[in-house]
Amino acid sequence: MTNINKVQLVSTSGPDLSPDKLEYDQAMLQVELKMRKLLQTAPPLIRRQTSHLAKATGKGIRARSLLACAMGSDDLISPGAVQAATAVELLHLATLIHDDIIDDADTRRGIETLHVKFGQKIAVLSGDYLFCLAFDLAASIPPREADRKKVDSVLPSYFTEICLGEIREFSNTGNLDLNEGEYFQIISEKTAALFQASFHAGFLLSDEPPEVRDIYLTLGQEMGIIFQLADDCLDFISSPQKVKKPVLIDSRRGVVTLPLIYALRVDNTLRGKVEKGLAEQELKAAVLAAGGIEYTRSIIAERRAKAEQLLSALRSTSKRKCLERLLEQAAAV
Repeated sequence: MTNINKVQLVSTSGPDLSPDKLEYDQAMLQVELKMRKLLQTAPPLIRRQTSHLAKATGKGIRARSLLACAMGSDDLISPGAVQAATAVELLHLATLIHDDIIDDADTRRGIETLHVKFGQKIAVLSGDYLFCLAFDLAASIPPREADRKKVDSVLPSYFTEICLGEIREFSNTGNLDLNEGEYFQIISEKTAALFQASFHAGFLLSDEPPEVRDIYLTLGQEMGIIFQLADDCLDFISSPQKVKKPVLIDSRRGVVTLPLIYALRVDNTLRGKVEKGLAEQELKAAVLAAGGIEYTRSIIAERRAKAEQLLSALRSTSKRKCLERLLEQAAAV
């Protein structure tokens, strides 16, 4: 495995700063550069695959959230937060590889998925490699304070939760009896756990007092749930060109999401139609007609209001504004 500790941060232009501190935009640029370098300089055995992944990047909302939470009272960010944010993005990329295999998706972020281009076996191993790389990178982050847990002792529990969420979702494939409570348990593990990990790690790498820790944990959970709810809506109403991945993929593989749960509840005829076999476009029309998208949007609005109330308690104006922008991005549907 690549010796991650030897990866050097690339200097950027801008005002002179302490070598131990970065401005927000500079820190995010360092994450992007570090990600690209790790993918492009992977061991030769896997470099073709990781270099392919480096051709397209996501929005980095989890990394951006971590960096925003890691802002100190001086609005600057430590290099350790850059490492943590990179680890989170590597883990997210690994989960996407595995998701694409399960979904048999042919595109992701506008390029061919790894298993389509190189085959399933090497794609699985590539995802495993990125998991290990993320753990290795997290383990290299020193504790900020002697009385705080190291980030590498916090992140693994979240990583485990993410895996369990994926398994729970897969175990409920085609389960038309799935209720809202069970659905929210799945997305709390599958999606919200990585957001909460980002907020938690950012908090640990900031100079925030211990008593506000729970605000960050709750914010991370709410942001993740909002993001997944919006994604579930987009799967019904967006286009592959806009989201840069296949749409209606949940219905294709039997994943039951909140828009469908609501539609099944209000349309007594829908379950029978689904069980007999309903074309994707027909299912989309039925969910829209039943108000499944509007209902999900109303839940997003409720969750967003709760998150905004929590954000108002943060003492840093810069941090609050940054997280408000990310919340708006997460809720966009």
